[in-house]
Amino acid sequence: MTSRPEEQQRIGPTPGEWHLDPLHSSLIFVAHYLRFGRVQGTFGQAKGLITVSADPFASTVDVTVRADSVNTGVRARDEHLRSADFLDVDAHPELRFVSTGVTAGGRGEGAFRMYGDLTVHGRTQQTTFDCQWVGEAPHYGDHENGHGHFFTATTLISLSDFGIGDGGALPWGGRLVGDEVDVVLETRVQNQDPEPFLRQIGHG
Repeated sequence: MTSRPEEQQRIGPTPGEWHLDPLHSSLIFVAHYLRFGRVQGTFGQAKGLITVSADPFASTVDVTVRADSVNTGVRARDEHLRSADFLDVDAHPELRFVSTGVTAGGRGEGAFRMYGDLTVHGRTQQTTFDCQWVGEAPHYGDHENGHGHFFTATTLISLSDFGIGDGGALPWGGRLVGDEVDVVLETRVQNQDPEPFLRQIGHG
């Protein structure tokens, strides 16, 4: 997706509808915590539809994430993140990204930038992801009937832009949670709707 189709042999998914594979994707965030530390977490429940156009720069992405699927590996901390102090998942059960444009850019083969509206905590902000197509491979357990593509994407967001609190002041200075949060997406998209298989194994 680094140049127009007429300029380079196409890489990435063929035109059509592709689905986020939640079993083989990692939606990761890294935040400052206790002023000096860093804590990493994930969101474990997501669904997404990627509509790939004949012109890859006209492709679209629509991804929805369950806010209550946040996981930092510490139950008490996760419950606090779900509370009204932070994500307030009862009032705002979903995070959503809807793309508004794609352009060439970035380093390496398959690099591009995706622009869109990111909604977190009930607020929407324009966000840019630096993305890269990594490669493709058939389904692990069903080589004949399915195919997938791997992408990575990164961005930096500010919690204050979305009206999310910082947990308050610390006795030694600073705030409980830093304002800037790194977002790293390691995703797989596939040409089969994952929902039937997810229901079969009881995922989500």
